[in-house]
This record gives sequence, C-alpha cells and structure tokens, in this order.
Amino acid sequence: MSLINTFSDLCKSFAPDAFAINYTLAKNPELSSHEFESVKTIGAVLEKHGMDVTYEFCNLPTAFKASAVKVDNPKGRLAILCEYDALPEVGHACGHSASGSMSVLAALTLHKMQQDGVAFNMDIDIIGTPDEEATGCKVDMCNAGVFKDYDFAIMVHLDGEETRPNSQFLALDCFRARYHGKPAHAAGEPWNGINAVNGVQLAIHAMDMMRQQVRPESRIGTWIIAGGTASNVIPDFGELEVTVRHTEREYLNGLSEQIKNIFEGAALCTSTTVDVEFYGNPYDDMNQNHRGTALIEDVMSDMGIDFKPGPADIGGSSDIGNVSYQCAAFHPKLRLAGEDKVCHSKEFAAAMLESTIEQTIVDGANIIGRTLLRLVENPAVLEEIVAEFNASK
Repeated sequence: MSLINTFSDLCKSFAPDAFAINYTLAKNPELSSHEFESVKTIGAVLEKHGMDVTYEFCNLPTAFKASAVKVDNPKGRLAILCEYDALPEVGHACGHSASGSMSVLAALTLHKMQQDGVAFNMDIDIIGTPDEEATGCKVDMCNAGVFKDYDFAIMVHLDGEETRPNSQFLALDCFRARYHGKPAHAAGEPWNGINAVNGVQLAIHAMDMMRQQVRPESRIGTWIIAGGTASNVIPDFGELEVTVRHTEREYLNGLSEQIKNIFEGAALCTSTTVDVEFYGNPYDDMNQNHRGTALIEDVMSDMGIDFKPGPADIGGSSDIGNVSYQCAAFHPKLRLAGEDKVCHSKEFAAAMLESTIEQTIVDGANIIGRTLLRLVENPAVLEEIVAEFNASK
C-alpha cells in the first residue's frame, strides 16, 4: 500500500478527535493571544496519542510545538502550522477552529504512521501559532529565527468562495496615532481650546490625498478609535488607527514613512501634539514558491478537488508572509461547502458548526499530509523547492 493510501485510511480513524477540537473551539472562541483553553484542548489530543507537547513555545503563552515524526539524519525538516484564535464578536469567522483541526489531524496521522513502522526520512513538527488576527505571533517566532530551521511549512486556510493551492498576501504596517489638545466649552470659549480630533481629521484627509499618488496595489484603512465625547466640548484627545498595505515590503516601507510624516504634519497644523505607536507586528508579503505551489496543485488534482491554479488574487495580510522569508511556506485555501460565504462574517462562523465542515477538515488534513508525504517519497522535489526559496532571497 502506498504512503498516500495509508495516510488516507489512518486519517479517518483520527477524524473524530479533530472534529471534537473544531466544535469545542467554535463554541468557545478565544481572542488572539488569549487562546488558553484552546491550546489545552489541542495539546490534550496530541498527548493522548503519544506526542510530547512543548507549551509556551518561543516564550509565547499560547503557542506550542510537538514532534509528529522524528528521524536520525533527516533529509529535510517540515512544519505543519496550526492556528486557533478567533475574532471579536463574530468568533471563528476566519475558520481557525477547523483550520487548526486539519493541522492536528494531519500531524496525528503522520505520527501514527511512524509508530506503525513507516520509514520516514524527514522530521515533521506541528507548531501552534496563536494570534494571527491581531499582532501576529508568527512574526515573533520569525524574530527568534524559528523557521530558519525548517525547509517547508504548510497550513490550510478556509475560504468562502474558492480553493487555491496557495495565497497571495499584502505586507502590512499598523499605526496608532494619539492626538492631544486642550479642552474647552465649544460654545462659551472655543478659542481657549485645542481640538485634538482636528488632528485626527486632518491626518485622514491627508491620507485620502495621498491615495491619489500611491500604486494601485496599495491599501490604506483608517479607524477613529476616540473622537470626542460631546458636541459642546472641544475634545482634548483623539485616537486614530491606520493600516497600510502593499504587495511588496520595500514599497510599503516608503508609504509608512509618508504616513508618519502626515501624523506629525497634522499635529503641527492643528497645534496639537501626537504620539505614534507601531501597533502589533509588521506583516510581510508572501514570498511565492512556484515549485511548491505546483506540488500542492498535483495533490489537489489527485484528490479530485476543484481548484483554481496559482495563488489567490491579492487579499488581506497574514503573518505567514514573514515565515515565507525564512523557509518555503504555503497557505492553500479550501472552499467551504454550500453557498458562497464572506470571510469574517457570522455566516462563516456558523459554518464551523455545520456537519459539512467534517469533510472539509478531512480534505484539509489530506492536502497537508499528502503534500508532505510527496516530499518524503521524493526528496529531490524538496531540494528543488529549497533551491527556489534560496534564489528568491
């Protein structure tokens, strides 16, 4: 029996554990960097099946690492990434409850294969990577050099509209600008006040003007966090969040410098003062690896999955982009069953509790497992992927 068939058969036996993880997380969503019960749930399943789990991996309270396959003199080191954080108000509307369950299911199956005597030639780890939705803990891991020790990293994300062998992400920077002024009665003595929200407004107007001259791949988003408390009070505080994105990190760095200048200029023009904080971690764009993407396309074709070739069109941002500059990294997208759904919506979150999610979890685990087994069976393919990655740097 081929390794692929062995994986598919064993995967079915571990599927109930993966389904239970998904349903537990979906019913009890935890926000980024607060996934304490989620990581316990996942860790308990891994430990039940004989895997040693390192908690608080990389000094991150809700991260973990476990070895699925360990060999002497490995010809490669492979990583399965596992996400499990949720969003405010809408819960697992990005599907991380199911996505993380796929990763666990793949890891459990590969671990059992080695226990049953399959001769592997590569190490395979599963790494729990919390807080993708907010500050991006994969970036913290990259800063510690974690993924420089790997040759290949993969996870499967869910999508409401299409299946793709890889994703395209925008590099992202996020800023919070806090403007300070002087309070006064807006009718009785407005001349004695300094309107902090004027600084916020002027910064937004300046960025709107800036949009006319940026490249079409750029994205600028704003959110007024604090904009005063009453119309008859000159506000002495205003706070603004700005996310700026582009397909290339180098160009984005220039945009970020412009935005920081806008913050300072708006303060100067409105007689306010401003404190600027870089919020979260900088996300990099996705370093595309065509050989690895073609491998995943072959896997999807063999599974009979309907997919669109190549990476998805430009969408959002993810901290796996940073991983892709330390090793070849892949983020296939797997479509949910049923009607099209919008990611980050209540409908998307509700799909995590529908019975159709179970087959999706099995399919995702098979995409991960079969891809890694292709590398195990043919190390020359991994060499090609690594060579392309090294050339990309």
